[in-house]
Amino acid sequence: MGFFVDGTAVRRVSRLRVAYGILFVVAFLGTEFLRLKLRPAVYASGNGPRWFFDTIGNSGGAVTQIFLMLAVMHCSLLQSLRVIGFVVVGYSAYEVLQPVLPKGTFDINDIIGTVVGGLISLALVLLLRIVFGERPAYAAESDVTSLG
Repeated sequence: MGFFVDGTAVRRVSRLRVAYGILFVVAFLGTEFLRLKLRPAVYASGNGPRWFFDTIGNSGGAVTQIFLMLAVMHCSLLQSLRVIGFVVVGYSAYEVLQPVLPKGTFDINDIIGTVVGGLISLALVLLLRIVFGERPAYAAESDVTSLG
């Protein structure tokens, strides 16, 4: 088993992998809707939790990125935890480096949003693992279709 991906599992399709793909699409569309449609409306009205809409790109982006990676790589539970950690640490490090980047602005709320997105992803991964079990690494032929 590799650190992030297993050569055998990456060529298999399972219900868990499909669920990760669906969550990727839902997270992407939800994040973009909140970011592009609702955030301008909240700013214009002056009502609502402005901090929430300020950080939606980080929290929703983290969830989106995590489930894209999990769907593509078809990770085991341990690999899934590594992916979540990698994305959260990577997004947070990028935010910390903002002051030295051109036009970069540091916002602690973006780091908090990223951590919240990571925790939401962790909860969803654990829930899906309970529902579907450890399918990628140990799946029966009736539950998995080989692609290659």
